[in-house]
Amino acid sequence: MKTDKTYKSALERLSGYIRANGMRPSAVRRMILEQVCALPQPFTAEQLAKACAEQRISVGSVYNALNLFVTARILHASVRQRGRAATEYELMTDNTMRMQVICQKCGRKTDFNDKAIARLIQERKYSNFNLQHFSLIVYGECKVCRRRVAKATLNS
Repeated sequence: MKTDKTYKSALERLSGYIRANGMRPSAVRRMILEQVCALPQPFTAEQLAKACAEQRISVGSVYNALNLFVTARILHASVRQRGRAATEYELMTDNTMRMQVICQKCGRKTDFNDKAIARLIQERKYSNFNLQHFSLIVYGECKVCRRRVAKATLNS
């Protein structure tokens, strides 16, 4: 469960994005954002829709809000590969530096922190661009899946 501070920060970011893009404020969006902050992270659209059902918020409104939150950089979206493919969402903080390795076979995600990579990206100068946060996702095959393939090959 996220704190009130997280909700306030996300709400400020949403309000700024809405003002900057000439959109109207919406009580429904605020209610959905509150549910986003209350859910365990990461979460799926289905989990959010279920959490919003008590307030009688339509599934369409949930999906529209999710798209807006991703565009406004409040949420990070990633496609889960394991099992039934689904998009998972996670709140972004002001200093988000996400680094993950994801197995393309089973979908297992592992967060990692490489200070050398983070420093390289943060110190990099981009013309006409001010870096705020970044996400690095490395795709490959995990040790468990490699063992399964090796075992299957030996048994063949």
